[in-house]
Amino acid sequence: MVKNLTTAKALRTKQGPDGSETMKRRVPKDPSLRPKVFEFDPKKAYTLEQLSEIGAIALRWNQIEAQLDFVGSFILFAKTPIWLRISIEKELSTNSKITLLKESLSHSTLLNSDARSCIEDCFAQIQKARGYRNAIVHHHIYDHKNGIGAFVDHSSSAYQILVSIDALKALYATLGILQEELRVIDLLFRIEMDAQRPGRWNKVTGTFEALSAAELTNDIIPPHITRLRALQRSRRECYRLPKFPDADLLREINERNTSSPS
Repeated sequence: MVKNLTTAKALRTKQGPDGSETMKRRVPKDPSLRPKVFEFDPKKAYTLEQLSEIGAIALRWNQIEAQLDFVGSFILFAKTPIWLRISIEKELSTNSKITLLKESLSHSTLLNSDARSCIEDCFAQIQKARGYRNAIVHHHIYDHKNGIGAFVDHSSSAYQILVSIDALKALYATLGILQEELRVIDLLFRIEMDAQRPGRWNKVTGTFEALSAAELTNDIIPPHITRLRALQRSRRECYRLPKFPDADLLREINERNTSSPS
């Protein structure tokens, strides 16, 4: 009996959502979760505020991509020849750019494991946000009353995406914080890659002297990591992405199906 329940639960998890998803989920199989009324005119289905947020999310994402490109430009100063691989591909996707940045980060000498962990957290959340942005921008109207859209990804897998005003506002705010995080990471990459090393003016010799590695790691970098941590706390605590409005009903349906004899 236990084995059957475990198998049923695993099968259900594989085939559809379980009610714990935020923003994006696989399409539920139960027909009772389908909308009773459909509306395909965007201006009738969504409020002006929803349409405004969708446009703002698209534009904010463009800014994040541009910021990523700017950070990536410092790979040219890397201590390892990672930048040579850029010439192999004519166009790098966002995920490919982040992969290169993470690989470059793994060779860092000034940024310690704590700093790298904070930066990698930002990159991971950007990749997740990219999936949400793609789904929102390319979605089709589905359950407009509950703010649920339909989306098919590049692998032809069907998903649902939340487009309620609360969900859209939360995602936009999250993107704003991620962009602020990237600005801090941009500066850290400049320091690490020696593209813009801080220094001081020597009044005696009349020359500019770059700060030593010890000064950078002990005095310059830590405040920026503190700032990065504060931004990430704000992102996690203040801008929680919502669950689907029918999450409780979905859990009940799944529990009922799981407990039914097979």
